[in-house]
Amino acid sequence: MNNCADTIYNSITKKDIKKLFLIGGIIGIAVFLLCYSWKVLDVTYDQWLLSGEDISQHYIGWKFYRASDWHIPVGQIDGMLTPMRTNIVFTDSIPIFAIFFKLISPILPGTFQYFGIWGCLSYFLMGGISALIIRKATRNQWLCYIGAGIMCFSPYIFQRMYSHTALAGHWIILMALAIWIYRPWFSTFKKKVYAWGSLLIIGSLVHIYFVPMIMIFMFGFCLQDLITNEGWKEDLLFAPLVVGIDLVVLYGVGAFEKTAALQELGLGLYSANINSLFNGDKCSPYLPALPRFPEQHEGFGYLGFGIIFLLGVATATSIVYKIWRLWKKEKSETLREKAAFVISMTIVITISFILAWSPKIVFGTKVIFEIEYPDFIIKLLSIFRASGRFIWCVGYILMIFSIMIVCRYLKPIAAGIIIGLALMAQIADMQPLIRTRKNLTNAEKQFDSMQSKEWETIIAGKEGIVVMPHNYIKVTYGIRAAYEMGNFAVDHGLVVNYFPVARADEDRLNLLDNDYAYSLLNKNGNKYVYILDTEERASEYDLKIYHIDGFIVGIGE
Repeated sequence: MNNCADTIYNSITKKDIKKLFLIGGIIGIAVFLLCYSWKVLDVTYDQWLLSGEDISQHYIGWKFYRASDWHIPVGQIDGMLTPMRTNIVFTDSIPIFAIFFKLISPILPGTFQYFGIWGCLSYFLMGGISALIIRKATRNQWLCYIGAGIMCFSPYIFQRMYSHTALAGHWIILMALAIWIYRPWFSTFKKKVYAWGSLLIIGSLVHIYFVPMIMIFMFGFCLQDLITNEGWKEDLLFAPLVVGIDLVVLYGVGAFEKTAALQELGLGLYSANINSLFNGDKCSPYLPALPRFPEQHEGFGYLGFGIIFLLGVATATSIVYKIWRLWKKEKSETLREKAAFVISMTIVITISFILAWSPKIVFGTKVIFEIEYPDFIIKLLSIFRASGRFIWCVGYILMIFSIMIVCRYLKPIAAGIIIGLALMAQIADMQPLIRTRKNLTNAEKQFDSMQSKEWETIIAGKEGIVVMPHNYIKVTYGIRAAYEMGNFAVDHGLVVNYFPVARADEDRLNLLDNDYAYSLLNKNGNKYVYILDTEERASEYDLKIYHIDGFIVGIGE
């Protein structure tokens, strides 16, 4: 065993921090370039974003936002749900990037995408932050770099990157953990406000789901202050303050827009299974797919074979070390601090598990227990209906502490061998996910619903495309066709009455269908091209009928 195992390495210089962060970040970039197509870093190359997958929604949302006028709130988008506005928050277009690049839009090329930059930056930050966290357990920088490599092969980031792209910013979760682990560095009121406030604002401007995740770790941070009786009175002020500031920022962006339905169905369906941490779920060539409900893909929590191996070694090492210390009758002067951290972290893990599993706790395909929450709790949780995502908090805690325990309790050579083997196992296990991401980022444009040259003629002099009923294309032809219609519209300076966005208010959209129908009946709808579900509807509104690419198209005369 390492005789210095109880030493807490706080003697980290600014030079160490810069070096660790930079090299860890370079490792992250190397992982990104190896696992994704390098072409995505070309900001003028957007063919891979027009495959009709979720990434198309994110990119086309950015295109509409870029073409929109500025409004207050600043995240408002014209032309996607005409005459309503929607918000960049609901297209998963990474609002913090969208707002920045809209500001400098005049100097950008006509075709511009930032999703390649986002992916590369996310891996850079994943590697850099991981290296800094692991440094808390060892002075050996090579162990920090190998450990950072393992963290960059997290199954979670591969599952989400360029699928639910904003949600791949898992460095935000690691940053929350880093602030807590380096708690002495953030002991003053000012530093707490700066650290947690900045992270909450950044997290909320990446994806709203990161807000409660950050708050879970912030709660653990404050709970440890309370247990150790250090700075907990300040926490009573700083915690509500930073949450309040973040709510103001979200309001300024438009996250509480009336055009959106904040609560949606799905709570209890999109949860995590009890077996999720070890469920290969058709992504691992080594571990089998365990039973789960179909909707529980949102609760994907598989750690990866390398991490599972490391978790076993870390658990065994920790037990042996504790026994060895008892036999030696050694005492630690930091027992109270450690106990406070362990208690706080255990509570954070428990909260994360409960949120991820809630409200139906399922093992395999059997419902074990259902938590009967009060109605107001159900309404609150329904805002974050894909509750299974909270399993990421547990997963990253297990990942990082498995690495740290091995680094801290074993000699560097032994730790290096074990972590190196874990890294190789993790890389091998991630190959199916890596192939999927590489294929996705190598894909060329696949839109094929609106190919006829007649479209160019028929839209001449028109302001937009109206689908009646609004969800007809999505329901009948699929979401890809709806994405293509939106892309065609924005490329031609047109508006649409419907584009698939998150949290759309279907009741209001149905009322708008009636408004469009009323305008047509009163001969006031000639500024739009209409895509209709039946010829009878076109005749009812006295529209001239065209058949283009299988669509029934109506034009007012």
